[in-house]
Amino acid sequence: MKFLKYLFFLIIGLVLAFIAVGFIHPTINYGHEITVNKSAKEAWAVQQDESKFGQWLEGFKSIDLISGEAGTVGSKYKVIVQPEGQPDFEMIETVLSVKEFDHMRMELDSDMMLFDQTTSFAEADGKTTIKTASTVNAKGMMMRSMFALMEIFGGSFKKQEVKNIEALKKVIEENTTEYYPAPVVTEVTPVVQ
Repeated sequence: MKFLKYLFFLIIGLVLAFIAVGFIHPTINYGHEITVNKSAKEAWAVQQDESKFGQWLEGFKSIDLISGEAGTVGSKYKVIVQPEGQPDFEMIETVLSVKEFDHMRMELDSDMMLFDQTTSFAEADGKTTIKTASTVNAKGMMMRSMFALMEIFGGSFKKQEVKNIEALKKVIEENTTEYYPAPVVTEVTPVVQ
């Protein structure tokens, strides 16, 4: 009987410790920084190019504009990703702030979490530094505790960010798409009268 009593207290203690982790770490903050040998203008264009999302965002499946004007403050998108070995995961992305070639801040809302990310661009000497700053707020105490433990013991969110942003670096540096072609100048022959 003593064994069951101790087992019961052990289980209660573990459950309380699990819940306490969510109170102690209610949000997850992380980010990553890269420097690319491209202009901020080109780096921005590649990062915004929806046709390239699958090349650097692991598990990316689709993005669809659902309201507003694309790329402007207040525009909303339905984003679907499929983490490895898991079912599709749907989020609603809202653009919160944007300044072309400088930064974009967005919020992604799902059943499990609210994710806020700012990506900034700074050019110097022909190179561009791209920084991300992300915050995850889980919805519900159990998810908070689970996310906190995932980050504390495995660095899951940080690792995923590093993987995606390092892949973005490669996509930017290998880019061959001409986003801003030089205007074509045509000569006009004067008409003699």
